[in-house]
Amino acid sequence: MTIAVVTAYVPIPGHPRSEAEYDALGCQLLGLNHPVLRAKGDLKHCWLYQYIQEEYGMTGRFSYSVADNPQKNSLGYHIVQAQKTEWLEIATYVDHADVFVWLDYGIFHLPGVTTEIIDAFLDRAENEQAIAVPGCWDKGYTYDDTLPCWRFCGGVMVVPRDLVEPFNYNMKREYARWLGKTGNISWEVNTLARLEDHDPDFPVWWYKADHDRTMFTNYQAMKS
Repeated sequence: MTIAVVTAYVPIPGHPRSEAEYDALGCQLLGLNHPVLRAKGDLKHCWLYQYIQEEYGMTGRFSYSVADNPQKNSLGYHIVQAQKTEWLEIATYVDHADVFVWLDYGIFHLPGVTTEIIDAFLDRAENEQAIAVPGCWDKGYTYDDTLPCWRFCGGVMVVPRDLVEPFNYNMKREYARWLGKTGNISWEVNTLARLEDHDPDFPVWWYKADHDRTMFTNYQAMKS
């Protein structure tokens, strides 16, 4: 079984973390003992940007969630977050790996995350018939789109090759459905939570973690 890491970055004007800071974090991923597919994109080439432009025009006939941090949670930020599954699918066109593991470009800013911990996690990753995503909240949570839903952390996703394309398709469909229903663009973790709620047959395998090293170290616990 072969595994490839997928990561990407799109500069967002006005984002609190600079491009140089992101690049310094992203370069650390190249120290992993596993293949890393790394890309740098452009906001206008992201699928959600193009969808909004075609369906709504970039005219403000929709809202986007900002919570208490409007500088970070910009429209551009949401567009980039929505691009993760698209990058995963693009990776399947250029690499023959059995499993694709999404890691956020800035994952090394989280407490306790090291190359050794990530490599050990990747060594344990398996080609299960489910998409493994760590998260903070157990079932039974309640949320709305004024705040992020931490049922899923979002920074780490283990996706078997055969599930990459349907994962991307279903996430895009849910973004479009919710935007059409509410006029709102929300966080990708909220979108994934809705996908889990509305499609109980969709193969998402949740395991308990927080926004730290446990996103990697707790993966083994779910296999016992």
